[in-house]
Amino acid sequence: MNRFELFCMIFYVLDAEWDETKDEELGNFLSEMNPFAFADIGSAEPSAYERFCQAVPETIKIEESYGIARNYIDSLGRDELENAFLNVDSKEWAECAREYLSNPHKGDIL
Repeated sequence: MNRFELFCMIFYVLDAEWDETKDEELGNFLSEMNPFAFADIGSAEPSAYERFCQAVPETIKIEESYGIARNYIDSLGRDELENAFLNVDSKEWAECAREYLSNPHKGDIL
C-alpha cells in the first residue's frame, strides 16, 4: 500500500462516519482532505496531503496500515476525528483495505 492509498482509506472511514453523523467539523476536514477533488494525486487542500506524507512512511504493509492510520489521526489532536475512527477495528480495516487494493483505484500505479 502506498501513502495515497492509505490516505484514501482514511478518507473512506471518516466519510462513512460523516454519512451517519453529519458532524460539521468532520465535514470540514473531509472537504480539505478529499483525495478525489482533482485528477492528480493529492487532496482538495494540497497542504492536507503534504502534511500526511510527512507523517507516514512511503510504503505501508496492510498489516501495519491500521496502526499507522490511527497514529496519524491521533496526531491531529481532534476529538471528532479520533471518535469517528474508533468505529472501525483493525480486522474490518484489513478486510476493506484488501478489497480496495484488489480493485482498480486512483493511485494504484504510484
